[in-house]
Amino acid sequence: MDETLTPEVLDELRHALEQKRRALRASLRMPPDQIGDDADIPGDEGDSSVDLQEVEVEAGAAENTRVQLAAVEHALAKFTLGTYGICEVCGRPIPLGRLRAFPEARYDVQHEAEVEAREQQG
Repeated sequence: MDETLTPEVLDELRHALEQKRRALRASLRMPPDQIGDDADIPGDEGDSSVDLQEVEVEAGAAENTRVQLAAVEHALAKFTLGTYGICEVCGRPIPLGRLRAFPEARYDVQHEAEVEAREQQG
């Protein structure tokens, strides 16, 4: 398999990122599930606890979506800079298979593992 980032391959990857950006933006604009639909129906403290937990889960999901969107935006900006597909740690090309699976990748596999390990420590 050819590992070269030809103009055609770059167009394919940019298109994948643009689709992902549209989907993430759309999911952030979607109204959250109406947790309070039955709020007028008396319930017990357990119901309130479940409702609060659902709100927290939804807030976490929205934050995760915002983080994903920022990564996609960052990758698209790298196209403009001419640095797309280059590991931000070592400056070597990120393998094409990794970019196809994860087009917003900032690092090659080795450096991704190192960055994630540092983030979990700190």
